[in-house]
Amino acid sequence: MRDVVSDGAGVLGAIAAALCCAGTPLIVSALAALGLSALRKDAILWPVMLASLLLALWGFWRGFRMHRKSGPLALGILGALALASGVIVVHGPAAMPMIYSGSVALVVATFWNVAVRHACRLA
Repeated sequence: MRDVVSDGAGVLGAIAAALCCAGTPLIVSALAALGLSALRKDAILWPVMLASLLLALWGFWRGFRMHRKSGPLALGILGALALASGVIVVHGPAAMPMIYSGSVALVVATFWNVAVRHACRLA
């Protein structure tokens, strides 16, 4: 169970921080409604996003060591690179497809990793 939490929490934290950096209206509105608009600074969000990505990749690595399937780990790495590049390197409209595709890749990798880990425990 602890492994599932590290995968999911890392992915959710990274996606939330990335979408906040990108200025997604839903996230920005939620922060404003909670009185947390001061947290919407790159100096705060980038380290949160990167730490969350490291936590997620650590979970994918632990899953790989358990089930020896490299697919979830590889997809997680690609998703993390796309997400971080979209936030930190690429700016403007071109960044949004990278952020969204990286987010989708990370979510798919999480579910894949959990499913393969569960199948490995049953075997």
